Amino acid sequence: MTTAAIQQVRPAGARYEGIALGLATILVAGLLWLYVRELGQGDTREPLYDWQVSAFNALTGADQAIYNALFTAKDDVPYLYEDINMFTPDNAKFRWPSLEDFQDALLPPFYRDKSWEQNGSLQWTLYEPLAEGEMQGSTMYLGTDGRQPQQGSFLLVIGHVHAGFRNTNSMVIWWNKKNHVVMPQSGFRDGLILQGWREVVPYSGAQEVKRIFGKDTSKAEDQEQAEQAINGLFGDK
Repeated sequence: MTTAAIQQVRPAGARYEGIALGLATILVAGLLWLYVRELGQGDTREPLYDWQVSAFNALTGADQAIYNALFTAKDDVPYLYEDINMFTPDNAKFRWPSLEDFQDALLPPFYRDKSWEQNGSLQWTLYEPLAEGEMQGSTMYLGTDGRQPQQGSFLLVIGHVHAGFRNTNSMVIWWNKKNHVVMPQSGFRDGLILQGWREVVPYSGAQEVKRIFGKDTSKAEDQEQAEQAINGLFGDK
């Protein structure tokens, strides 16, 4: 009876192949390290003041949903204003959209539909300064007394100087962590801050590009070149 013997024969170039594989691994790791250092995502968020909050980090649940709707609605309010006052005589007073106008326009977050109920059924109030003559000051829409747990209040401040068309200087969204607040007497920033209001700051498109690609949008080209260099090590598949 014969016994078979198994003998492992190593290839002649095994040591050189191991060295080559180790060098290739080091090269790939080095390129990836350079890529992360130069083109990797970093914390490029704009600094916030103490009287500001981030729309993405500070607001949650119903408050975030209301802010998103309010951020869109603030661009529609001036158009409603123009439609309402288009045929108003020059000697008559102009007015900003009322809460009834928002109901007719089906404009969230003011419109009382199922979404309004799910987001706490905020009670909205309009403050319109100087009803007679030229409207100077700040028109404000206050949403408060939400029914969701830990829900805050919102204030849309429309700053303007003269009555008439296209006279809006600014539209700012403020948030207060208190569930119940009263209408401020003015929309001046310092007064609102003292009452606990915080301006809600969103990311702009340019800030998102900066956050993803770094300080310069040309970084996107550098990123593509780095990816091509790494793929070149293994060949196109």
